[in-house]
Amino acid sequence: MNERFLDARVGETARAAEAVARDSSFPLLVQQSPDAMSGETLRRKVIVKDPQGFHMRPLTVFAQRAGQFLCNVTVAKESQRVNGKSPLELMLLAAEQGTELELEVSGQDAQQAIDELAELLAAPGLEEADNSSLSPKG
Repeated sequence: MNERFLDARVGETARAAEAVARDSSFPLLVQQSPDAMSGETLRRKVIVKDPQGFHMRPLTVFAQRAGQFLCNVTVAKESQRVNGKSPLELMLLAAEQGTELELEVSGQDAQQAIDELAELLAAPGLEEADNSSLSPKG
């Protein structure tokens, strides 16, 4: 496609988004629950126990589970904060065994999310538990 055409389309989209943001009468497409609007954030510190660290398989399971909740999910390592629903961002943490991670959730189902997700983060050998049910018997 023509670069000038793409630049024009991006500019139009940006101007439209600014107009919507300025127009307070524009109807909201997503309603937030009272809990989500209160802004309360639940936090829990978890130590990675998996001998292989928080690597691709367990972090993918974590991100998929986090994606099932309506609340926002953030995982932090020291000053680095990433989206807990994104496997690629979770990989950036490079969390080895013994790493302390802080799980932060906010939204309508935050309590359920923090309980389940903290358990996943702290699970020793998450992938071994998942693979054991797939191994052949006998």
